Amino acid sequence: MIRPLFFRLLTLSLLCNGVAVMAQNAATTLPPATFEDASRLMEEKLFGQAALEWKELVAKDPDNANLNWKVGEAYMQSYNEKAKALPYLETAAGKRGARYGGLNTAGYDPFDPKERNAPPQVDYWLGKAYHLNGQFDKADEYYRKFIAEVDDKNDFKPMAAHGLEQTANARQLMADPKPFKTSNVGRVINSQSPDFSPVISVDGNALFFTSRRIRPDSSNLGIIDMVTGLPFENIYVSYKDRSGTWQAPELLNINPPEGHLASVNVSADGQTLIIYKDDNGDGNLYESKLVGEMWSDPVKMGSDINTKSWETHGALSADGNTFYFVSNRPGGYGGRDIYRVVKLPNGEWSKAQNIGPTVNTKYEEDGVFIHPNGRTMYFSSTGHNSMGGFDIFSTEQQADGTWSTPVNIGYPLNTVDDDVFFVTTADGKRGYFSSDKIGGYGEKDIYFVDFPDEMGSEGLAVLKGFIIPPPGEKLSPTTILYVTDKKTGEVKSYKPRQRDGVYVAILAPCNNYNLDSRVNDKTVHTEDIFVECESAYQEINKEVYLNPVSLEGAASIVDLPKGAPPGSKEKGQPVKEGVTEGAQPAKGKGKVPPPSEARTDEQRKEAGEKHVTPDATFAAEFTKYYGYNESGITASETDWTTFITKVVKVLDDNGSVKVTIEASASHVPTRTYGTNEKLSNVRMEAARKSLLDAVRAAGKDPANLLLESVNHLVQGPNYKGDFKDTNKYGKFQFVKLKVR
Repeated sequence: MIRPLFFRLLTLSLLCNGVAVMAQNAATTLPPATFEDASRLMEEKLFGQAALEWKELVAKDPDNANLNWKVGEAYMQSYNEKAKALPYLETAAGKRGARYGGLNTAGYDPFDPKERNAPPQVDYWLGKAYHLNGQFDKADEYYRKFIAEVDDKNDFKPMAAHGLEQTANARQLMADPKPFKTSNVGRVINSQSPDFSPVISVDGNALFFTSRRIRPDSSNLGIIDMVTGLPFENIYVSYKDRSGTWQAPELLNINPPEGHLASVNVSADGQTLIIYKDDNGDGNLYESKLVGEMWSDPVKMGSDINTKSWETHGALSADGNTFYFVSNRPGGYGGRDIYRVVKLPNGEWSKAQNIGPTVNTKYEEDGVFIHPNGRTMYFSSTGHNSMGGFDIFSTEQQADGTWSTPVNIGYPLNTVDDDVFFVTTADGKRGYFSSDKIGGYGEKDIYFVDFPDEMGSEGLAVLKGFIIPPPGEKLSPTTILYVTDKKTGEVKSYKPRQRDGVYVAILAPCNNYNLDSRVNDKTVHTEDIFVECESAYQEINKEVYLNPVSLEGAASIVDLPKGAPPGSKEKGQPVKEGVTEGAQPAKGKGKVPPPSEARTDEQRKEAGEKHVTPDATFAAEFTKYYGYNESGITASETDWTTFITKVVKVLDDNGSVKVTIEASASHVPTRTYGTNEKLSNVRMEAARKSLLDAVRAAGKDPANLLLESVNHLVQGPNYKGDFKDTNKYGKFQFVKLKVR
């Protein structure tokens, strides 16, 4: 008799999820497994549960080649238990009878409970199992054995031939391991459940990821995905605090009570999230926008991005004008291919175009990510010179729009198993990915890899920072940063994140810009900046303190908050024991209602309003250039005393002074300070202290020095071992103070 399928699925799911008492009680009354039940589970692609059924039958008949084959096949096709297949496949291959004739399964009936032999494809899967176990010689032996015994009509024959290519690639790549340093992101992010598909904002300040953990409020306890026996996929986000430490992950408010929702990509400013939804097997791509502190309901992406085929992954360019995505729609070069759409003048997406056979293969591509520079693409493929399963590759878009030959990113980041989801920081020196490698906190963990300096990005400047309201006040939802290209007059607007005031913008090098921070359309801080023409990656960290007149509070230079620039890189060290996983997000957070006079950008546009670049001149400026590792200001310097005289005059005339501090370090390595980011910050702090001391010495109250903004920069050409070339690096080692 075939028992109700639901009953067995429920019991097996409980066993998989460790609900010990319930599962144990159910198991005591569970009828024995049958061949029919296990076969039905295989038909439903519930491979993990089917493996448990087949194992129960194998225990009663351990010499049965067919039952051992069934266990091995189920494990090889399971979600996360492929490693368990090898001994069963070895037994099945060893006990399999004489070869079959003509068709590969002639004389073999997979649905007959009395069948004791195994089909020829056991040799393919055994080769695959050896491949995953790193036993390449044995893998080749069984790949070749399978190829020799089946005809060309067998669907697995080209897969076995590709397996031979992959083991050869694996030997070559493993013989030349890359000097990558890999670290676990840590216990704050990772849990005992699978955590994967990391997505990081350009400023490095927000990490979105997908997890199968039990929610903080236990609302998904017992709601099980029958395919894996685990909770459904949910999206979480963690933000860094000012010390650069990840905070407890928060469950996004858009996750459904059941069904999959997975993180795919996030816009440059961290306020538009690209999402994958299963849609009952028809995978589609959606987007959700951050409104205040809540995420909007996901909306399916337009044009022909989504079809009746399977759309699995996507990546939005930093300027928001190009979207790359993965689909297995008809007309491609293989299974899943990478396509792209571009933003039309009317704001809609164009029709999709395949990006071509240089990147796409007759195999599978997935996990596409486009670097903020708009040229470097990372993606995963089972083709090219993959060493097994999906490997991560990189390619560069050329001036004519074509793509360079993809390069395998290398071992040990790539392995013989699937390596799919990979994103990098804006400087290109760190990548985030997920893996089930040994030593993590759960079945899948999120890791980061640090690359050598020579792999860093070029030709890109990132402006990022905080817009900080006075103590005790929330950031007004009308706060907007306008960035004006002073050569072309083009204006782009950026909204800081409501919860913490973080903003980010991508700037083209070799350009002058005006930065204009406004609240209720009133300028509270403005200044001009020049982004150097050097090819190296540049980072401009700017903290803007809103005008106390606008927000009724003083932001004094005396009270400069301590902490790191936004997105400082974590060390990847596990947190101390006792940290609660999946802690509840802070209560009382929600959408902040805008004041009645606030208008949206669209309403302002409809009213015909245009942004006018304000006057960004200062009453006095001081600049000092430094030698290697130098910092500080000497009180007797002529330029300094002249500057302080002007500061005192502004104090006498206005009662207060608005101050901007800008500090910079070059890319010349510094052992003394550890990082150039830290050296830049040290120079800023030294200048701040010198200004305070000078104002006190002049008999003035330093509390009247009101801080408008602080800039931290690391800029200039890439370091090439020529630290003595002061002309090359000297102009990027300075501190500047400006007052008005």
